[in-house]
Amino acid sequence: MQSFANSLREAIGQGDLKAYVYSYPPKRTYKELENVSLSNVWDSNDQAPVSLYIHLPFCRYRCTYCTLFLTTRHTEDLIRRYVEKICWQIRLYATFAGHRPVASLYIGGGTPTLLPMDQLAQIFSSIRNGFPNIDRSTELCVEGSPDTLSGELLDFLKNQGVNRISMGIQTMDSVELRASGRPYPVSVSISAIEAIRTRFDNFNLDLIYGLFRQTQESWKRSLERVLSFRPTTVSLYPAVTRPLTAVQKQQRSQPGEYVEDHVKYAIYDSNVDFMQDNAYRQESFTRFTCLPEGTSAYSQETSDFLGIPTIGIGAGARSYNGKYHYSLDYAVALKNVGKVIDDYVNLELTGRNLLKYGVILDESEERLRYFLLNLTLNQLSESDYSRRFKRDLRADFLEVIDALEVEGCIDLRSDGAIRLTRKGYKYSNLIAHHLFSDHVKIREERYVPK
Repeated sequence: MQSFANSLREAIGQGDLKAYVYSYPPKRTYKELENVSLSNVWDSNDQAPVSLYIHLPFCRYRCTYCTLFLTTRHTEDLIRRYVEKICWQIRLYATFAGHRPVASLYIGGGTPTLLPMDQLAQIFSSIRNGFPNIDRSTELCVEGSPDTLSGELLDFLKNQGVNRISMGIQTMDSVELRASGRPYPVSVSISAIEAIRTRFDNFNLDLIYGLFRQTQESWKRSLERVLSFRPTTVSLYPAVTRPLTAVQKQQRSQPGEYVEDHVKYAIYDSNVDFMQDNAYRQESFTRFTCLPEGTSAYSQETSDFLGIPTIGIGAGARSYNGKYHYSLDYAVALKNVGKVIDDYVNLELTGRNLLKYGVILDESEERLRYFLLNLTLNQLSESDYSRRFKRDLRADFLEVIDALEVEGCIDLRSDGAIRLTRKGYKYSNLIAHHLFSDHVKIREERYVPK
């Protein structure tokens, strides 16, 4: 594919920085679905594993860079009604898939740990009753923020079977923290990290580089300080401007206060060196872990990319099973988020009402999804592709593979594995965006943020 080779080489030369690709196709490509119900998507006789994702869209504040589907305008009554609706949705899905083994459970947000323990207990109880086949080794992960993770709450989560905590630190610099919209001191982050690591063997900390007025020196201090706590996994995200965020407006009015993409790539290079020097292996563009080789540092993403279906519970959750990808409505702007959450709370849960928006992939898109996502996670396998699709991976993606090899982005192994090189990791998101099909690109271009 000469056009792919040329456009990729040009983009790499220009130093384009794209957002992290965590799904394909993106929710921005979803359109209204017709005549599709849960019974079409979820075969009650299927015994294969399934992952569960629970979306709790409530936060105390909205960070300047945030584009997550969340609200800071919530009441105790709204949260109570939302939790009740989540439990109803879990019970509905359990009638189709409750007998299946659970590959992973992820409770994200928003800030799930903002909820009181009795409401979290209500959710965990519904999960256990609806999906009892959760092995002790299954990854159960909960997201939290430093100002919500008390020792008491962490003890409660551990007693509920949670074995991984993911916490957004973002920066260990007080000035940068305030500028990002987080109204607490760095000491709160330190206390939360200490509380987590005394209770959990497996935890992830997020950091963001390229924040408002952040320097390379202040970034390095933040990274060094976080690594001194020896987290199991560290996720390092470049700040990427997205529509409807405060950072987008700020960057337009004060562009000199943000570093350019080529500087972020330079920071990325230094991150890779620093993490390797500290015995962390790279698992994706953003993620570094000290877990053993062959152990996933983020089970839900890994299983999703490999094709294990995901049942999304909550207003902003995405569900996926084979060719079917769907969700309820999606928004970012405050006024629209509130309406979507109200609509969810008042929704009559039926087999059709949960499949409002989505996309049904054809066979070529399913193969592209597998190739694109597993390449970015550095786990592309010819044998697994052949088993899944009854086709030859190198034949289906010959021109793309040739272009990536010529560009020095991949190594072709004798065992049929295709592995990213250091350059391949660096530009993996860029590669992924270039692999998007024309159909998906057109749908993305036509999406109007709301």
